Amino acid sequence: MAKIIHQFLKDEDLCPSLREIFVRKLVPCTVRHLQKGEILWGENEEHQYCYLVEKGMIKLHVINREGKEKTLFYYSNGSILGFQNLSKNKLTITTATAMLPSKLYAIEFSILYDFIQSNPRYMCALTSYIFHHMAVEAEEIVNISMYSTAERLAELFVILAEEYSQKETDEVVIPFNNEELAAMIGACRNSVSNAISLFNKENLIRKQRGSLIVTNLKGLKEYSM
Repeated sequence: MAKIIHQFLKDEDLCPSLREIFVRKLVPCTVRHLQKGEILWGENEEHQYCYLVEKGMIKLHVINREGKEKTLFYYSNGSILGFQNLSKNKLTITTATAMLPSKLYAIEFSILYDFIQSNPRYMCALTSYIFHHMAVEAEEIVNISMYSTAERLAELFVILAEEYSQKETDEVVIPFNNEELAAMIGACRNSVSNAISLFNKENLIRKQRGSLIVTNLKGLKEYSM
């Protein structure tokens, strides 16, 4: 399968013990609710929290001097973000924005750091998490160069369909526009539009009232192989 959206970091098998800190509330935590487009943290801010995405999706991105945006990662249900900002006395170099209405658990760095320091198994989990991020970033560079826009978009649709499927139906609404989809796979908007037209023609998806609906998940999986 075309390895694209390892940008979607969902670490269920990687470090469940990290999520356990949030879910079991082993240290004090608060709940944050974000609407689509709302910023969790911005560039050059003092950032004092890390987060578990309980529901929704968060985009981590940077903006260069020309104002062009580069997306780094997407964090979906069950993912943890914010460890990139663990360095003390440093301002953030990224922006985190909600791509969907989202619910997150938040823990202050100072509290979490003290807890992890005194519990070695959580320190091991954090180390695994950091190495996973490094591997994901390297693999994404290879994916963009090796796989076509259509292949990467097919895998994105598979991931989104599996992430947001409703048990009672085989069809899944993709909650993003073409520009957002293009940013997710590192492609131009025209290429994404062409791929969508191809998928629609092959009855893999359906266009309906400005939305895209996955109708043939098996076919998309075969396309992304």
